[in-house]
Amino acid sequence: MKADGRDAPSVDQLENAQPAPIIISADVVDKIHNGDDALQFLQQGHEPYSKEEERRVLRKVDIRMLTLMLIVNGFQFVDKNTMSYAGTYGLATEAHLVGQQYSLLTTIFYIGYLAAQWPANWLMQRLPIAKVLTVTFVLWGATLTATGACTTFRSLAALRLLLGIFESALNPGFVLITSSWWKREEQPFRVGLWYSANGFIGAPSGAIFYAIAHLHARNLFAYQWMFIIFGAVTFCFGISLWWLLPDTPMTARFLTERERFIVVDRLKSNKTGVKNSNVKTAQFKETLFDLRIWMLVIAIFCHNMTNSLQTTFMGIIIKGFGYSTYEAVLLNIPPGIIMAVTMIIVSSFLSTRWGKDKRIFCIILCYIPGIISCVILYVSPIESSTKHLHLFAIFIVPMVAAAAGIMYSLLASNVAGYSKKVLVGAMFFSSNCVANIISPQTFITAEAPKYTTGMITSLCMFAVNILLFFVLYILYNRENKKREMVDVGETNEEMELANAFADLTDRQNISFRYTL
Repeated sequence: MKADGRDAPSVDQLENAQPAPIIISADVVDKIHNGDDALQFLQQGHEPYSKEEERRVLRKVDIRMLTLMLIVNGFQFVDKNTMSYAGTYGLATEAHLVGQQYSLLTTIFYIGYLAAQWPANWLMQRLPIAKVLTVTFVLWGATLTATGACTTFRSLAALRLLLGIFESALNPGFVLITSSWWKREEQPFRVGLWYSANGFIGAPSGAIFYAIAHLHARNLFAYQWMFIIFGAVTFCFGISLWWLLPDTPMTARFLTERERFIVVDRLKSNKTGVKNSNVKTAQFKETLFDLRIWMLVIAIFCHNMTNSLQTTFMGIIIKGFGYSTYEAVLLNIPPGIIMAVTMIIVSSFLSTRWGKDKRIFCIILCYIPGIISCVILYVSPIESSTKHLHLFAIFIVPMVAAAAGIMYSLLASNVAGYSKKVLVGAMFFSSNCVANIISPQTFITAEAPKYTTGMITSLCMFAVNILLFFVLYILYNRENKKREMVDVGETNEEMELANAFADLTDRQNISFRYTL
């Protein structure tokens, strides 16, 4: 029994515990240039700040950063979904696509995405992250615009490959940005907001696509106008990001020097750092042997194996229920709204005290509508009397998308060490790509309109993820309890600062706690 009344940890507990953190003073970290970039910045010092001042700075950050992230993510969703709408408006016929060529165009996009994933993550560690995102954003806008000139499978395939390459940096970049600007308890709501752009911007875009479908000027098909118009808008907005999107809180020009200090100082509790350009191979090795990381990688694979049901084939599936082309496009609007509202409701709940440590529970809950939908679409025959039942099944599928948003927040909150975060991001989104390469091939043209193979695959993936996250919750919870039992001794403010920004991984830092 210890003097303070607590039971001392047993030998077994100490042997099985993760290594204790290497407590190093801030000046040592600065001398060896091994710590996070934020550590040297905070050593400049500032007067203490009030809660009201902190809230004011947080509002300022939210207005600038969340607005940009919401718009950019919305552009990405619309740009990727242009292929779905183009398919509804006769892309296969006008471009003379046969067999599985339409599905292959989706697959080719993710081959490019996968090929560029590792270089993109490496560039975002070595170079200013905002500049990497800006350049790739402009290039994908130019590529999408050029796609409007394509009238053959070969030309479409070539530009879809390039589009995948240029879009590869966005999602991992946004996960890094989220972990670098907001506290862990604030992240689910912020991720929910920028991720919900998929619905809020995707919904009105359906109406815009409907209007574009009636353009037949200059001998261009409707699908060509879709690519040209949305690509041009993306390109123009992308140029402005060079000045609007800051690289880190330490260099944000829209904040004063004191406001930058407040933003960075409040991130100490995250223990995940802000930015470190030094590549650390030890963190890479740790990542490859981390079971919890591999479970997240498998989980995002399973989730994205259902993406064709959620996005690419949704319009075609709705059309197969007996609706006209224009009706199918308009009926694509409600799912986007449903997805966005679900994401906001779930993320808002997670930001409250009642939602603390409920992220994994909410992920599991999000998969239930997906299971119900797949069962209805697989079992119920497609005929006029069941048209509304099938439409209901399609409308509840987007609720599943909220699970991906929460997974992104887990990635931002539960991984520490900048090199580790970069590698995990590459693994996570590479898994995403592989799933999206395979997923369209499960929706076999000959099985239309029921797409039996695709429905069974999606159903199985939803079920596997429920099991995976149940096990992951147990592992996180057990690790947190183990760390609570290990005494790390007294620490002063300087030690806490060094630990928070010493670029320790979540496994090295015994004071780190996993969010559930």
